[in-house]
Amino acid sequence: MNDFFPELTPIFKEFVETYAGRKVCVIGHARPDGDCIGSQIALSEMLELSGVDVLAVNADRIPEALNYLDGISRIGIVNPSGLGDLPLVYVDCADEFRVGPKTSEALADRRRVLNVDHHITNTRYAERNLIDADASATCEILAGIALDVGLDFGAPIAQAMYTGIVTDTGRFSYAATSSRVFELCSELVKRGASPQVATQNLFENETLSRMKLLERFLASLTLECDGKVCVGQLRQRDFVETNTSYQDTEGFVDYARTIKGVSVGVLLEERKTETKSSLRANRKELRVDQVAQLFGGGGHACAAAMSIRKPLNELRAGLLEALAERV
Repeated sequence: MNDFFPELTPIFKEFVETYAGRKVCVIGHARPDGDCIGSQIALSEMLELSGVDVLAVNADRIPEALNYLDGISRIGIVNPSGLGDLPLVYVDCADEFRVGPKTSEALADRRRVLNVDHHITNTRYAERNLIDADASATCEILAGIALDVGLDFGAPIAQAMYTGIVTDTGRFSYAATSSRVFELCSELVKRGASPQVATQNLFENETLSRMKLLERFLASLTLECDGKVCVGQLRQRDFVETNTSYQDTEGFVDYARTIKGVSVGVLLEERKTETKSSLRANRKELRVDQVAQLFGGGGHACAAAMSIRKPLNELRAGLLEALAERV
C-alpha cells in the first residue's frame, strides 16, 4: 500500500462503500482537455472496479488527439433528460458551472456527490470533495488514490492517467511538476502506460490547418506592460479561413509566455457570442487565477482562463490593466 494522498484516500473509500451497487454519472468540464478526459476514463474505470456502475458524459466533443485512449468510447455527449436522477460526480471542474452553461443549468437540482479536482479556486461544491491544489493534474490525484487503495489496474487506466498528467504539466515543465509526479508516472509506466504513444498522439500529430492557425496567432503577438506581458489574439475569421475549431488553440498561449523577458502570456479568442482568454505565468506569485476571477473565470496560480460576453478589445484592455498591477 502507498501513501500518496493520505487525506483524500479515506474519502474515496467512503464514497465507494456508499455507492457500491449503484450508478453515478461522471461528468467533466466543457471544451475538455487531456486531464479532463483522462480523469473521466480513469475514475469511471476505478469506480467500476470498485463495484460502482458509471455513465460518463461531457457537453462537448472530445479532441481528436485523445481518441487514441482505450475507453474513450464510453464518454457520451450529455443529454440531461437522459440522466434520470443519477448522482453527479465531477472531475477537473473548479465549480459546478464548468460543465457548460446549458448543462449546468439543466443539472442545477441534481445531487453533486463527488468533486475531484486540483484547481486552487475550487468551491468545494459537492457532498464529498477530493481536492489538492498542489497536485499538477486531476489525474495525478486519481493515480495516487488508485495506488493508495491497492486497486489492480492495467494499461488502459494507466495511459489515461498519464495523458492527464503529461498534458497538464506541460510535458513535465510547469511549477507543479513535483517529485510525486515522477513517482506516480513511474508506477503508471510499470502498469502499461507508454510515454512514446502519448507523445506521438498528443504532440506529434499536427494538422496543416492548425499550423496555419498558429501562424496567425504568432503574427498577432505584441509586447505590453514594458515587455512583461505578451498578447496574441485570434478573430472569428481566423478559424473560418483556416478551417479550424476552438479546440485547435490548445497550447498556443505557451508560445507567448516563453518569449524572453515575458512573465505572462495571454491568448484572446473571439467567439460567436463571447471572448475567451487563457493566461499563463512563469511564477506562482503572479496569481493569474485571481486575475481570471475578476472576469468570472479561474484556474491555477500559473494557468487560468475565462469566457466573457464582451468584445475582444474590451477584454484585452481590462486584462492588461489588471496585469499591469502584478508584473
